[in-house]
Amino acid sequence: MKSCVKFLPDYASQENPNAKSLYKVGIEEVWLYRVDFNEERVLTVQSAFVGLDKSNGIHMSRLAEILYKYEGQIIETDDDLLEEIAISHDILSSYWECKWGSIYKADDVSMKIGCKIEGKYFNDEVRWFLTLGIPYTSVCPCSAAMVKEHGGIPHMQRAEAAITGLLPGGTRLEETITLIVGEVCDGVKLIPNPIMKRIDELTWCQQAEKTNLFVEDAARLVGSIVSTWFDDWSVVCTHFESIHQHNAVAVCRKGEELS
Repeated sequence: MKSCVKFLPDYASQENPNAKSLYKVGIEEVWLYRVDFNEERVLTVQSAFVGLDKSNGIHMSRLAEILYKYEGQIIETDDDLLEEIAISHDILSSYWECKWGSIYKADDVSMKIGCKIEGKYFNDEVRWFLTLGIPYTSVCPCSAAMVKEHGGIPHMQRAEAAITGLLPGGTRLEETITLIVGEVCDGVKLIPNPIMKRIDELTWCQQAEKTNLFVEDAARLVGSIVSTWFDDWSVVCTHFESIHQHNAVAVCRKGEELS
């Protein structure tokens, strides 16, 4: 009896001895809800990749299925997810990235921070990286010195410290993120507030006059804070200038992998 089942050709799995090896092949911009370190439901943007040697291609749908499998779960450094991505194509390398925004709350501080975790799996070795985008406010020391004798308040500008660090094994994201953000806020001192009445704004500006940081000062300060948390790290401080047509940027780092 003739079978009615028709097998479609699998071009991707066919071997190609002349094919160049590819560092990463996969999918990006996968939008899924997961749960953050506050136990809040957040919208994430995820990517998944594998390395490719001699096959024509990969099966992208397998990567998507794995990401959807973890939908609704807590965001964490999950070695099993990385291994599943690699095993889905019988490959010894994989990469996963997850980006989202969370609200950091402590005492009278409430602000949105950008978060990203990246996992890299290669030859049975797993490495995890955490990136945090922490907003703060800066006051130019030059401006502060110029207006001081006239009793004025110097111009202020929004700023952000983008911190990336190599995570030690077994890191709990909830504790790590909360403590790092808290220490950075304590260090830079000036944090943008979501709601400010006029009297609050006056008090804030008076405090700002005493807290002046060049972008170079900020990068060194934040670098000294995160150096206690990570063996390999980078800090990129950006001051979004209010009176110039350019931004001011300073980078501080340890190690060679991060820049």
